[in-house]
Amino acid sequence: MSERRRIRIVNYAVNGRGVGHLTRLVAINRWIRRYAAYCGVRCEIYFLTSSEADGLLFEEGFASFKLPSKTLVKETGIDKRTYLALAKQWVWHSLGLLRPDLLVVDTFPRGSFGELLSALDLAKQRAFIYRPMKQSFARRPDFQAMLPLYDVILVPDDEAQAGPAIVPTLARGRVTYTGPVVCRESVELWERDEVRETLGVAHDALCVYVSAGGGGDPTSEARLALALGALAKIPKAHAIVGGGPLYRGRRQRGPRVTWLAGERALELMPGFDLAISAGGYNSFFELMFAGVPTLFWPQDKVADEQDVRIHRAAERGAACALPLECSAEQLSAELERLREGAPRRAMAKAAQEFVPRNNARRAAAELLRKVLPPAAVEAAEEAVDDALLGAARELGYELHTFLDLMEVLEPRPRVELDAA
Repeated sequence: MSERRRIRIVNYAVNGRGVGHLTRLVAINRWIRRYAAYCGVRCEIYFLTSSEADGLLFEEGFASFKLPSKTLVKETGIDKRTYLALAKQWVWHSLGLLRPDLLVVDTFPRGSFGELLSALDLAKQRAFIYRPMKQSFARRPDFQAMLPLYDVILVPDDEAQAGPAIVPTLARGRVTYTGPVVCRESVELWERDEVRETLGVAHDALCVYVSAGGGGDPTSEARLALALGALAKIPKAHAIVGGGPLYRGRRQRGPRVTWLAGERALELMPGFDLAISAGGYNSFFELMFAGVPTLFWPQDKVADEQDVRIHRAAERGAACALPLECSAEQLSAELERLREGAPRRAMAKAAQEFVPRNNARRAAAELLRKVLPPAAVEAAEEAVDDALLGAARELGYELHTFLDLMEVLEPRPRVELDAA
């Protein structure tokens, strides 16, 4: 392929304690890679990240450059001013060398160190993923002042549910609501019996997924212990624990406790009868998308309003909202209520109606329209569907690899990037 058929995308995921921003960007970039492959365009995708869960990128086949997280810097005693100076220079020089066609920034428009104000012009096009957040955070003058500097602003939620995004007048015309974004499609999820057999869960067991989100929250260990203690009292309950890639606490073991060892929980969710989980963006929308009846336990975050997100679902009968300081007695009472199948089935149905589809592909298409001809992107949207994704999986290929092979066997019309 010639250089005229190459685009370069850099994803900025240098923020946050958890892995939500990283997972969300991976979900979108999986579809960017697929659509670009259909268009016959070589797409170079990079991640700049400070997340200690960067192994997720390796698993998904994305190139990354890693900076130590603020948490690790604090724990290791590295001088804060030295780190900040290094981090800013690292971002500037990385963007200066890569000179991306598209820079995608998630959650923090100024960057984690305020360095993006003087770095955005190093990218030809700039996109901001505006996850719904606390109004007190979104209304900050430094946050709002950055939004008009982005060419497109994507809100990965439904406007009717999340409400209007807070943006200055200059940026309102650049906002697009895509709907919730998760990292897998329905066709990529495992069958119930396959999940049970793989995880060693009895056919008649009450299979309960227990998660503390990414695992980096300081309350994670205590909450997991509380949930497992409550489940131990229920006959035939089998706990599947998603500690998260950032979890560093003690792991409880037992005949009815299985810790996920790197498996992506979303793929396994059709095998779960019930869940107890934090209400972070990815955990929340994955469980709703998979139709898992869930007791959501909010975590207190700087920018994220987990309690608001949870209560939106609870009002629709799609989930149960636990209090921030939930007691063992309260948790046991809710678990007892949901042991029967009828309440769980009703909640599962409401959950899937609440999040009926994954919109990662829509977000990807909106971003690609900034760097490829819109007609080429529309053709990719029409051609690359779940049936094609399923066919690639049956053959044992990742979809973008399958599309590359199709391009070799039957080349499509050439995409001229100058037309974008």
